[in-house]
Amino acid sequence: MSSMTGRVIASVAGRYTVAIQNGGGHEREIVCKAKGLFRLKKVSPCVGDYVTLESEESDNSEYVIGDISPRRNHLVRPPLANLDCVVIVVSACEPKPNALVIDRLTVILESKGIEPVFVFTKADKREVELADLYAAAGFVCFDCSANSDTDSLCAFLRGKTAALIGNTGVGKTTLLNRLVPGLELPTAEISRKLGRGKHTTRTVVLHTLPDSGYLADTPGFSTVDTKLHGEFAADDVALYFREFKPLIGKCKFGGCTHNGEEGCVFPENGSRVDSFRAIYAEVKRAENEW
Repeated sequence: MSSMTGRVIASVAGRYTVAIQNGGGHEREIVCKAKGLFRLKKVSPCVGDYVTLESEESDNSEYVIGDISPRRNHLVRPPLANLDCVVIVVSACEPKPNALVIDRLTVILESKGIEPVFVFTKADKREVELADLYAAAGFVCFDCSANSDTDSLCAFLRGKTAALIGNTGVGKTTLLNRLVPGLELPTAEISRKLGRGKHTTRTVVLHTLPDSGYLADTPGFSTVDTKLHGEFAADDVALYFREFKPLIGKCKFGGCTHNGEEGCVFPENGSRVDSFRAIYAEVKRAENEW
């Protein structure tokens, strides 16, 4: 039996495309299935996994995925593993951004050790305000609107494995086409009647970036797993708001939940503290129901 290692870059209907490094920076791709033992273990390979391919054929004509290496991190929906960062694509025009949804996603990413990065695609006054808000919170932000270049973002993504996530219609696929020349994936215009974009991304695929690294387009927020219960405790939520984390332990009274108690050093108002309190309440409510 022969074996070799590679990385899953696409998954469609139980068949996996695995990229194998041939040396000299060149790759070849093998399309294969996974061993049946994964179904028994209720584990499936997913895009981003590092895997071992095995072949029992004397001519190595047929390979199967026989082993999955331990994951650094994992998103259940969309199914992606071993990410360095997630690029949250935000449009301040249409569809309008929902701060709570965005902050819920940043909390989940921070809890998994995945760096959230922001890209703003349709520059206007409100978008500048949003960019300032998240930059002040300590996030890396990029302007990739139609009249700006993507050079800084390309440099940041070099050598990384990243995914684009955002509301449908914010321009994720358009941005991906700019970052990966020659890709030319189809896009869809905003639905004026519904005020949101049409879904154009059906599967998750890792596309090779020109200067090394991978980038995945994903479906919109409506298909992103933002379930919070079971990921962390309510008392840990503040750990995943990076601008509030240094304030933990500095409140007047021990056991402060940072929800307006006397002597709390957290800000009294603002978009991010509103999100913190909403997420804290959501996780606490789920804890009490169990």
